[in-house]
Amino acid sequence: MTNSVLGTDLLKHIEGLFMKYGIKSLTMDDVAADLGISKKTLYQWFSSKDELVFKVLSHHISREKSQCHQLASTAANAIEEILILMDLNSQEMSQMKTNVVYDLQKYHREAWEMLRKYQQDFVFKIVKQNIERGREEGFYREDFDIDIITKLHLNTVFNLFDPELFPESPTARVNLFKEYMLHFLHGIISNKGLAYLKKKLN
Repeated sequence: MTNSVLGTDLLKHIEGLFMKYGIKSLTMDDVAADLGISKKTLYQWFSSKDELVFKVLSHHISREKSQCHQLASTAANAIEEILILMDLNSQEMSQMKTNVVYDLQKYHREAWEMLRKYQQDFVFKIVKQNIERGREEGFYREDFDIDIITKLHLNTVFNLFDPELFPESPTARVNLFKEYMLHFLHGIISNKGLAYLKKKLN
């Protein structure tokens, strides 16, 4: 399928379907019916559901990368960057079926590996840069290993999507995510950062 036909709006729309209904439960028939096309046409665009999931996730990751770069350049400081990102992710989580990450991991390994690589490479770099920025601004402490804390943070965030650990509704998952992110911030901020965070939260 050419880029002119396989537009970003289409991929974003299908992503919305996955977020709402889950990946495993949404069939190619369901996607075709929602788009108002035949399943035969859908298979001319995507050779399999695996390819569909992979391309939708690839588009999602590209959008996330652009968003992260924009946040880093426009946020007033490192704490602001984290708080804005927390709000944006919370909005997505409130619309997301709780088993989306689990479905990726179990049924679409290539897409899952792409997501893990994105987390381990790009997101790791973004979090590390945020911590370095926060230290330069005096908002974060100096007495911890950045690489260790960053890896712990990324792996903990993934565990928030584990349905066995946290089998709650999307609303409860938003609260869980916010609680964790504030816990993470409190673990790395300096006294100056704590004073600033209290002002922002009041």
